Amino acid sequence: MKKTIFITAFLLSVSFGRAQNIDSMFAEPQVIELTISTPQPRLKETFQISLDINHLRTNIFKSLAGKVKISNDINVTDREQFTLNVNALKTGKNEIGPLEFYLNKTKYTTNKIIYDVIEALPNTDNGLWFRKVMTSDSTFCIIIEQRIPANNKTTQTSNNSISFTTEPLYTDIAKFKDSYSIEGVNSTNSHSNTNFSSVEINGHDKQFMYGYSVYYFNIVNRKAKIKITKDKFTNLPVDYNFEDIVIP
Repeated sequence: MKKTIFITAFLLSVSFGRAQNIDSMFAEPQVIELTISTPQPRLKETFQISLDINHLRTNIFKSLAGKVKISNDINVTDREQFTLNVNALKTGKNEIGPLEFYLNKTKYTTNKIIYDVIEALPNTDNGLWFRKVMTSDSTFCIIIEQRIPANNKTTQTSNNSISFTTEPLYTDIAKFKDSYSIEGVNSTNSHSNTNFSSVEINGHDKQFMYGYSVYYFNIVNRKAKIKITKDKFTNLPVDYNFEDIVIP
């Protein structure tokens, strides 16, 4: 008899524990994270506003509790954010948020983002621009933008079909070297992308390949004279006049 009672109590305990785990999975947070894809967009530049959807997804599927077994990887997904493409409309300091909305009678709010919008790039299909952006008193990023002239190319294939492509003069964009060191800082992460666009110059559309890269850094030694020099980069155009980047 005692053994039977022990097993029954054990099963009740396990069942209660699972219920608690499910409840904790479906906890209703009050604040969710709002982010933007660039620390300093340019005027009329397209960038992304993103909202973390992990907690929202949990709340949406809350009614499934007790009807299906909840997998341990409930929060694993290929897409963890709602993302909206937007354009910067005015230069200077801008704010987004805090956003407020309700889901399943739960009020959600987001953080507020404060960021600067700077002037658009000049009206040219060829150029290279570096800028530093202080993201806090101990973090900063280096943004590299590049436009490389491109032309349409028509190619006739072996089966007598014709293909139309846009080809830049060259494809290697300016970037930090794969291996480098900068006194007083360490790098955290980075991302780069390229796409094709055009600009009207003297009544003619000029196509170009646009390269955009962002490198993030932490300041680890405030006493160091932090200077980023030309030798830290690769693929700089031979005629480009690089000026040392001093932090802060």
